[in-house]
Amino acid sequence: MGNVFFGLCYIVLLTVGGKDVPTLLTANEHPWGRFQPNSWCIVQTSIVSNLDGRAVQSMQTVKTTLQSVDESAITLEVTETLELGGKTVQKTPQSVKVDFFQEPVQENVQVRQGDSVKIMIDKKVVPCAVRIYEQQTTGGHLTTTIWYTPHVYPYVLRVEKILRGSSGDENTGEPIFRQSVTAVQETSALKNLRSSRRNRIYSQQTVEKGGNITKITEARCSWDVPGGLLESTTREFDAQNREIRRSVSRMSNYSVFEAMPIGLPPRYLRTRIPVEIAD
Repeated sequence: MGNVFFGLCYIVLLTVGGKDVPTLLTANEHPWGRFQPNSWCIVQTSIVSNLDGRAVQSMQTVKTTLQSVDESAITLEVTETLELGGKTVQKTPQSVKVDFFQEPVQENVQVRQGDSVKIMIDKKVVPCAVRIYEQQTTGGHLTTTIWYTPHVYPYVLRVEKILRGSSGDENTGEPIFRQSVTAVQETSALKNLRSSRRNRIYSQQTVEKGGNITKITEARCSWDVPGGLLESTTREFDAQNREIRRSVSRMSNYSVFEAMPIGLPPRYLRTRIPVEIAD
């Protein structure tokens, strides 16, 4: 019943200094937060790697189980099984705790709000709030920037992660060791209401660059299944733009216990969505 409480308390828009300031996201805007504990999904990934001119195939199976949802975070249990060369290896289940912006809950992370901006999705301009995470890691200074809105699912519309030199000063000119950008390409939340009710589908693309390797992931997702992912394809390229690995993931099964009540009508039933049609 916790979702009812903070759904009622936080799903509002505040006006400060003449500007609309979106609230922080709640469990209702997380792809796991609307389900009851013990809901689970299984995602299978077929991997083909090009090693010295020969193809090596492997299969990864990941089962994710929702353990708990509280006022600030979601706890998941992740069990991974890998099949390679006729052998099966099952790793020890890991407990993962994430906030409602889908970021890991960790110590020594500084969080702040940035200036609101507008981003474009399929020729439509969507006003977004910006949330910034700063963290010192063993590899350097990690900055995560999240563009989000409580009006358009999947609510987190763009995520950019940049790992820089250990000084963490963006103006030092130090090289970027790794950069990853995940952005929603299309969402039925920006179509007419009737379409959104029938088919709450969205697609997103992730481009990750590190060293001489570039990974591009195209994903098709649904707001109606736990975890959100329906299927995705990841292609990995070397410095000569040769494909060295391809992974195809699909949700193979899931079980959903009774969804938690959210206290307010679902987001896609709202009649006012702050969206502008680009010329």
